[in-house]
Amino acid sequence: MATQHRPVVIVTDGMRRKSLSAIRSLGKSGFCVHVFGDTWLTVGFWSRFTRRRVIVPDAKDDSAAFGGLLFQHLRDIRTVTPDAPRPVLIPMDDESLRYVVENSKTLEAYADFIVPTPAQLAVCADKAATMALAARLNIPHPRTESADSGPSLIAGIRRMSGEFVVKPIHGAGSRGVRYNPTFAANEAEAYLNTYGPALVQERVPPEGQAIGVSVLFDRDGKCLARFCHKRLSQFPNSGGPSTDRIGIADDSLLNMSLRMLQKIEWRGIAMVEWKIDPRNSTPMLMEINPRFWGSLELAVRSGVDFPVLYAHAAAGHSEVAPEPVLGRRCRWLIPGDVLRWLKACKSERESFAVFCSGLPFVAEEWDSRDLPGFIACIVCQGLAVVLLPKYRKLLHR
Repeated sequence: MATQHRPVVIVTDGMRRKSLSAIRSLGKSGFCVHVFGDTWLTVGFWSRFTRRRVIVPDAKDDSAAFGGLLFQHLRDIRTVTPDAPRPVLIPMDDESLRYVVENSKTLEAYADFIVPTPAQLAVCADKAATMALAARLNIPHPRTESADSGPSLIAGIRRMSGEFVVKPIHGAGSRGVRYNPTFAANEAEAYLNTYGPALVQERVPPEGQAIGVSVLFDRDGKCLARFCHKRLSQFPNSGGPSTDRIGIADDSLLNMSLRMLQKIEWRGIAMVEWKIDPRNSTPMLMEINPRFWGSLELAVRSGVDFPVLYAHAAAGHSEVAPEPVLGRRCRWLIPGDVLRWLKACKSERESFAVFCSGLPFVAEEWDSRDLPGFIACIVCQGLAVVLLPKYRKLLHR
């Protein structure tokens, strides 16, 4: 009798919390999950649903070495299990996604995946191009200027009235974000040398509600899954990743998000970020994230299992997701919400009893079927912050 092989799914960048969510979902659904990470402190390595751990350089640090080991791993899978289903590749971060997009023609011989074309990715990875797309479609967005030199950055700042933000055109999270800065000529040049071309953008007041719209398109451009969530808190409070969210319905933002992505014939995963301007209740486009997002676990717990749906669609078995269960909350506890609570002014933060309400069940790190993964979230992240400088930035957002 022929041996039955479980389908292999390769998850890159296993340190990230969204990667742990994907590993758990895929493992519970019967996939054999291989996890890539650049250190043995990679959180995803220690999930009970991980079947193989592969040490590779971070694609951001050394894309050539990352790619070489990725190809070698795919060739090894085909050599050892030639009769097994083709593996599915899920790039979880910006740099591994970029590598897969740029090398998709060669990778297609070894694995299945759904990613955008280089031109489609460029629209979403470049925030200036994203705002230009919104302008063409008459979708509301903040007034925006781009700058690639010190003088153009200073001139863009001078033309802004009211509060504004300066941020990298290519970037994620709070890296390089500056609120209402005043740059001397040398400071403007130093900023651009550090972060690359920048945007000067009208700032939507920070009390405006932030909403995310997440979607999955198959190879034929069919939207298989959709999910909306609202931020309840973030770290840092001035602007950063969400630490507490809740699932909601918002057909208006969903429709505008789909209109933009369908315009560029998007394929694969995306999350569109919006912020409601409290001055006039207008939703303003913030950015389009072209990869899995940090709060992925909330969608999974709400019944929209994006990693499993992606794996099936990549293998040619597209399934439409069920309607999500609304109103569920999920918190990024370690270290996100812990740091948010510790660094907030005492007069502005909730009581410790309220902070602990619902724990550990509302924490995205918690899974009663994966206690090793939960422990790794605490131990591995703590050691990584102490021992590895690249992860120490979590404490200094």
